[in-house]
Amino acid sequence: MEVDVLYSQYKPLLFSIGYSMLGSVEDSEDLVHETFLTVQKLSHSKKEEPNNIKAFLCKIMTNRCLDLLKSSKHKREVYVGPWLPEPFIQGYIGNLSEDPIEKMILDETISYAFLVLLEQLTPIERAVFVLREAFEFDFRTIAEVLNKTELNCRKIFSRLQRKVQQKELIPKRNLNKELLIAKRFIEASETGNLDILISLLTEDIVLVTDGGGKTKAALRPISQRENVVAFLVGISKKVKAPTNIECVIVNNQIGLIVSSADQEPTLVCFEIEGNSYRRIYMVRNPDKLKLL
Repeated sequence: MEVDVLYSQYKPLLFSIGYSMLGSVEDSEDLVHETFLTVQKLSHSKKEEPNNIKAFLCKIMTNRCLDLLKSSKHKREVYVGPWLPEPFIQGYIGNLSEDPIEKMILDETISYAFLVLLEQLTPIERAVFVLREAFEFDFRTIAEVLNKTELNCRKIFSRLQRKVQQKELIPKRNLNKELLIAKRFIEASETGNLDILISLLTEDIVLVTDGGGKTKAALRPISQRENVVAFLVGISKKVKAPTNIECVIVNNQIGLIVSSADQEPTLVCFEIEGNSYRRIYMVRNPDKLKLL
């Protein structure tokens, strides 16, 4: 069992499973490393190699993710304000990595809105949903990974399909369209043009901010267009220093990094409906912006 070969072949998949389950880049990287250490130990032993190495690796990774989710449950419960996943910042526009493994990870990465949606599910539900919906595993493999029956996994997924009512969970990548909308949003922010801003938001838009108690952020989601516009206008007036807004690739979509001399940086992710935003996610917790 050549561990180096397995690493180059399966690291993108294992990282994507970990990130989809945990919403944490650092934890996902750590668990991928632990998974391959386990494989390396197995290769040095006299144990027989598994018949399905892909399912074997996914089983190790998924179970480690489930253990970590159980141990971190209390942290989520006492978190200050809304908890948002850590954004996966993949690079600035026109300056993406040429590394083939990094490119594979980019292609495997699920949308930020999908990550937020997964927070509604239990760890086991999340595992079944991710493996089936995001990675298109058959139910026999999912059952093998989770040590459950195939029938049980089918029932869990069927129940989740009724529970999760949201279109385009894994939208097709259209960065050019997203970039045009993002540039209009930047124009509205820099010029204070409310007409442009209002035209970019759906009536039922929801804005969620995550400061983790470490920087200023709204403690509850803000809903409805007039309230979101008022909030965005209000925070723009409070910023005294010049503000810099840059477009980045985040979770395989267009996002924004907002920075100024007198404020903590903010990463903004969007969920798009047509040519408008229906969800805005503002991550301000510095622990989740280490990649910046």
